[in-house]
Amino acid sequence: MSRLAVLFKIDDQELENLKKQKKDDMYEYMLENIENKYLRTDRAYELNKAWEGIHFCINEGFWIETEHIPDNIIFGGEFLLDHNNYVITLKKPSDIKLIVEYLKENNIQDIIKKNFNKIPENDYSLPKDEENLQFLLEWGEEILDFYKGAMEENFNVIFTVDI
Repeated sequence: MSRLAVLFKIDDQELENLKKQKKDDMYEYMLENIENKYLRTDRAYELNKAWEGIHFCINEGFWIETEHIPDNIIFGGEFLLDHNNYVITLKKPSDIKLIVEYLKENNIQDIIKKNFNKIPENDYSLPKDEENLQFLLEWGEEILDFYKGAMEENFNVIFTVDI
């Protein structure tokens, strides 16, 4: 159970190819054709295990899965895959524009600091302590820049995690 998450910028053709995959094959296809190609490039934003805490903070301590701002910044969005502990969600260019606008007005670091204590300990897989708060702040630091890049290049963004 790795729980490591990554956001990837993908073009329309890559999205179309991903959507053509059967549920049982989609995550493996993503690993081979997207992650292997883009991990550790500007087309990927690694969230490590911080994605869960950042998502809770963005949603003021609640776990919300929708296609609306701010719920879709990390985990939410259109679910392409939620099968066998693999999740892939999609943010389209129109969503990304709204995400960028939201994050310009709402600093992610401030959101994390303000809402960290609202994360319900029983629902959270990591310890709620000062070290974890710093972990979330570090891994969330450049989310706005990542989404700005996706918006400027008219990419889609997928969130991927092996839960």
